[in-house]
Amino acid sequence: MKKDESITAAELMSRLQNDPEFLERQARRDREQARREASIKQAEAPILEELKSLDVTPPGLDSLSRHYSPISSGVVEILLRWLPLVSDETVQVLLVRALECSKGTFDGKPLVELFESSRSELLRWTIANTLAESRPLGVTDWLLSVVGDPSSGKAREMLVLAVARLAPKGPAKQALIGLLDEFPGHVAMALAKIGDEHELELLRAKEKSTKGWIKKEINKAIRSIEKRSQPTNVSDYIS
Repeated sequence: MKKDESITAAELMSRLQNDPEFLERQARRDREQARREASIKQAEAPILEELKSLDVTPPGLDSLSRHYSPISSGVVEILLRWLPLVSDETVQVLLVRALECSKGTFDGKPLVELFESSRSELLRWTIANTLAESRPLGVTDWLLSVVGDPSSGKAREMLVLAVARLAPKGPAKQALIGLLDEFPGHVAMALAKIGDEHELELLRAKEKSTKGWIKKEINKAIRSIEKRSQPTNVSDYIS
């Protein structure tokens, strides 16, 4: 930065610090931030108190997975029980994110119900991401029905990955192929895990009309499927 630009920036800040309207706006933002933090602490307090019964004592829900990952079935049970009881969206997001670090399987119904009842893009995306990264039970049919529904919004990006991990291979591939044009990058990530020769040809054709990160993901998927299709021992070469 040039010297005169630095002086100009310093002068501007000095003027702002002496501007009553600017100071009032800043004070309002600070008060709102403090109010929001207090509201979150109040909403998560009874959950943190219950977790103490399992000797789980994180400073807040936002640090639960960092300190206790993978989280035990007992902790998961508490989180799932509280999920429909809290109305604060931030706390809901924190609960859902923590479930991503579950040690084992768990009932996915509470996540599905929250997804269906929420209109928050952030919360829905977080739920879809947790479904894609964890081991929820009882969500397969629901996933296959909503992944193609435009009303599911941006969360469909993660639902695509969840379908690949959780749904039977046949129905999963059928659903993913139908979404290749709409979500080429995310479908490529999914097919990298479960794709076969048929999907390989579709990806090769799609790769020609893509660029950027999508092209990279398609190329990675192609290499993954090709590697998986190669014979693994001498007997595979013998007809």
